[in-house]
This record gives sequence, structure tokens and C-alpha cells, in this order.
Amino acid sequence: MTANGATTKKKKTTSEPMATTFRQLALDEFARQFDTAHIDDMSPAKRRVVEAFLRLCVVHGMQSVSMRTLAKELDIKAPTIYSHFPGGRDEIIAESLRWHFHHFCSALVDAVRPAKDASSFLDSMIRLHFVRQVQLPESNLWDLIVGIDRSVQILPVDLSVQVAHWVDLYESLYIAVARDLGLEDVSIKVKMVNTLLEGSTRWFEPTKTAKGLSRGADQAVAIARQILGLAAS
Repeated sequence: MTANGATTKKKKTTSEPMATTFRQLALDEFARQFDTAHIDDMSPAKRRVVEAFLRLCVVHGMQSVSMRTLAKELDIKAPTIYSHFPGGRDEIIAESLRWHFHHFCSALVDAVRPAKDASSFLDSMIRLHFVRQVQLPESNLWDLIVGIDRSVQILPVDLSVQVAHWVDLYESLYIAVARDLGLEDVSIKVKMVNTLLEGSTRWFEPTKTAKGLSRGADQAVAIARQILGLAAS
């Protein structure tokens, strides 16, 4: 009510401008770090090697995939692979891991960009991670490799440092959107959410239907929100 007694109309709440939010600042940095230009520019021949390596690793395990095995899968000679990857198997592992991380991050940016508020931004993050974890078998493989590397270093030192940085950037997105939702000191809870999503195939019954996958994503969102201390969306 104004001083002269007239009743003022309450303005409708609109979506908050993302440019002023913690999550937008974190997303901009995240997108900058994961610029996929050099990944998208990978030659068809190198891409074919990486894709074959990932496929074999999922089926047989990374330790079982030698240069000879890879050459046989591609129906080429091993020296041909070395012409694309002079560093051999270690270089292929590094490039495959970068390939996986960059495509995950590119999909994540695309998923959260349209979000109109912090709550939908968070839910989009969780859903994207869950769906990719369930649909892409290589996700479990690389999560296992990264997890082992934390305890007993198995990746090249520079790649190990880079991967740790990528994981920190990803978790910083959760921390940023949590701040936009009024939460503080959630770093441990964010790690718990990440662990939940990385283990999706252990608690979610596999399904080939879109409805079943959507139901699983709903469960992931509900559990993650509970961990963070947020109400259901």
C-alpha cells in the first residue's frame, strides 16, 4: 500500500538473470576450459582409432587392449597406428580419456544452458550425468580408471593432474548452483552426489524404454537433492 492508501500490485517474479549468478560464472569458466575445438578437429583416422580403443576397453578391459589387438580390430598394421599416435598406447589412452571428458562436458553445457533458474539448472545437471552414465558403457570404465589413479597413479603424471582439475571444475558447478540456492559448505555433499551418479548402473535397473530412463533420472534427482539438503523439485 502506498502513502496515499492506494494498493500496489505485486510484480510477477521472473527468472533471475544468469549473468549475475554464481552458476553462470562457473559455467562460463567450465565451458572455456572444455572448449572442444581440438577434439572436433581430430582427423577421421585418429577418431577411428580412439573409438575402436574405447569399444575394446569396454568389452575386454583396458589392460587387455594391446596395440596388436587394436590393429587387428581396425584391420590395419600396428605401425599405421603409431603414425597417428607416436606415443603409442599411452597417447591413445590419454586421447581417449580427453575424448570422453570433453564430450561429456559439451553435453552438460548444452543441457544446462536453457535452465531458467537454479533449481532447473541443478536438475538438468543431475539428469544429464545419470542418463550418460547408464547409456554409455565407457563411462564406468573411465570412472574406474580415474578412481584407481587417485589411489595408485596409473595415468601419465600430466594427464592425472589434468583429470583432477576437470573433476574439480565439474564439482565447482554443483557448488556454484548450491550457493545460488542458498546453500554453503556443500563440497563434501557434492562429492557424495557425484559418487551416486557415477554408480548409477549399480542401483538402477537397466531399461531400454525412454519412460524407464526418465523414471531413473527422477530417482537420481530426488536422492541428490536429499543429499544436498534441498526440497524435492
